[in-house]
Amino acid sequence: MSKIGVISDVHGNLQALNAILAHFDEIGCDEIIHTGDVIHIGANSRECLDILLSRPDVTLILGNHDRDFLLNQSQMRYMSHVPTEHKQYVFSTLTEQHRKRIAGFPLYVTRQFAGQTVMFAHYALVDGKIDPDKYIFKMINEFPTAEAFDVLFENAHCDAVFFGHKHEPCDIKGKKLYVDIGSVGCHPRPFARGIVINYDDKCWSYERVEVPYDMEQMHQAMANVPCGEQLYNFYFLRLGK
Repeated sequence: MSKIGVISDVHGNLQALNAILAHFDEIGCDEIIHTGDVIHIGANSRECLDILLSRPDVTLILGNHDRDFLLNQSQMRYMSHVPTEHKQYVFSTLTEQHRKRIAGFPLYVTRQFAGQTVMFAHYALVDGKIDPDKYIFKMINEFPTAEAFDVLFENAHCDAVFFGHKHEPCDIKGKKLYVDIGSVGCHPRPFARGIVINYDDKCWSYERVEVPYDMEQMHQAMANVPCGEQLYNFYFLRLGK
């Protein structure tokens, strides 16, 4: 069977990224899909972005934090917990070449598994014409249900959708299969999280994987970036986004 490794919301956590990529390589994934938000929060946004951009087997989807850099939007957004000072620092470490590469990230991609269409996206997109100056993702549903996701993803033309953004894994079957991948490394446990999809012409399935990583090393690195301790306390010492 063929394999696809799926991760989301790396958010500058180099240690978690290295751990999950090593696992995907070990088990022989044919492709790796990251469903958005490579940058911000962790200490190594540029390093994470460079690693993912350097691999021909990686497909990168646009997340809201990646898009903020693309638009040079460094002000802290409404309902966000990432301060302006931190965003400005991360932007200063990136280049125009990074911006050009991010400009090529799609909003979603689809794959065909055993006759079914599977979508990979950061989250549900707003309807109608996309204004480049406005937020393009729908509000996060804090209490997901099949009925709520059926409405949220009603314009997603697929049989299943894998997404991130909320950082919390969930698996819900409604009119489609809804799989929140969960952040690979932006959560309180010392495990890099991801999903492995196995497929051939006749069937497909997925499994969640967790790979241990050195969370203390990540914490120490965050002490060297603006607002690092504040971000660590919010994203790594408590649940939620």
